[in-house]
Amino acid sequence: QAIGRRPVALGARDAQRAQPLARCLGLEPLTPAAALGQADWVFLCVSDDALAGTAAQLPWQAEQLALHTSGATPLSALAPAAARAGFHPLQLFADPLPSPDAALARFAGVRIGIEAGPAAGAQLAELAQALGAQALWLDGAARVRYHAAANLAASSLLAPLNLAAQWAAEALGLSAQEAWAALQPLAAGTLQAAQQRGLPGALSGPVARGDLLVLSAHLASLDDANERALYLALMRGLLPLAAQGGRLDAPQLASLQQLLQG
Repeated sequence: QAIGRRPVALGARDAQRAQPLARCLGLEPLTPAAALGQADWVFLCVSDDALAGTAAQLPWQAEQLALHTSGATPLSALAPAAARAGFHPLQLFADPLPSPDAALARFAGVRIGIEAGPAAGAQLAELAQALGAQALWLDGAARVRYHAAANLAASSLLAPLNLAAQWAAEALGLSAQEAWAALQPLAAGTLQAAQQRGLPGALSGPVARGDLLVLSAHLASLDDANERALYLALMRGLLPLAAQGGRLDAPQLASLQQLLQG
């Protein structure tokens, strides 16, 4: 709506659950089949597991473009439609009912993974640009790898942060919420440094310094086998960044690699 392209219909399997979104859009929720009959482009915004089944139940018309917003699911899930495309924003949308301006702000500078034929691809790239985003052209064969990367950059960040909050809480005698509040500026500062200086330039801490004594002490303090394995894997994952940064020589990197084998 904020870019002057209003949706013409909202189809929902559960009309009652769709009412808040329908009011936000100024529409009445229709059945999926009824909504399909009013649109040229049809976005199926359902879970990955439901995509193929939902697409199979709809009465597609030859001129319609079927789209999904999944990162991992192949376009073959939309096979009942003659024309198919994917439009996957690399962004987190936590607010289910943002204002048009707030929704548009979430797209600013975002990359959107697009898989489509030439004509639809050009139109979707124009849509991405209108949203303030940029197109990333997806190869269907590499979709799963692409989405695995997106998953690592998104909620997978929460696993080490959650563990860090637990460890800090135990060490400081705080609640997990209090410990996370203490650690949050550190995590935010790391992401800001990565944005400004790139991933190698943002690396700090004992791996960046080649500090074997500190890392050895860390490992000696970890009694839980799963937590120790996760910490070792994360520290090993930093070694390529340490090598790119140029601050450590080959013998230092080799010593770190040996220590972090566990």
